[in-house]
Amino acid sequence: MSRKEAVFYDHFRASSKMIVEAAELFVRIVGEWPSSKPLIPLMKEFESRHDELTGQAMDELNRSFITPFDRDDVFQLITLLDDIVDGMEGVSARFSIYDVNVMIAPAKDMADLTLASARELQTLFDHFDKFKRDPVVAQQMRRINELEDQGDVVYREALGAVFAAHDDPIHTLKWKSLLDKMEDALDNCKHVSNVAHSVVMKNA
Repeated sequence: MSRKEAVFYDHFRASSKMIVEAAELFVRIVGEWPSSKPLIPLMKEFESRHDELTGQAMDELNRSFITPFDRDDVFQLITLLDDIVDGMEGVSARFSIYDVNVMIAPAKDMADLTLASARELQTLFDHFDKFKRDPVVAQQMRRINELEDQGDVVYREALGAVFAAHDDPIHTLKWKSLLDKMEDALDNCKHVSNVAHSVVMKNA
């Protein structure tokens, strides 16, 4: 593998490591709410730092004639990884914007699943430069899909509970929006896994 190719695998590892760190903070924000409000600017810092990392990878992609696999797949992985951090930061900000006073239990479950998926992604990308012969890559894809399936169940049950438990339409709309955004953040982990799966299938 050339250095030109290796730089992209380095990016995926650095990106997934930062995503885990952001997800750990996300779990704290959700789990310790409302005393965790002062942590929201730290999540914004993670988003800004990851944006810088993404910009560096995009610059490298624009300069490179050689990529480790299809250029469009490299681009998708870079952008989808950034979407994960953007999603967590957006949800964190909305807890304050929507003036949430009490965190509901399913939100904590969704945050925990997002962190678990982020950790699985980190393991995936720790092995991704050997995806043609390393069984860990396929194993991680299965685990991420399983976590996303769990998230779907939590999300649907939470929505049902929110609509059933409150007559206040504002409260219902707030939590529908928050749960939608939390599901999006978790789905983004699966989207990354799906592109990685496509890379494996096209290059096997």
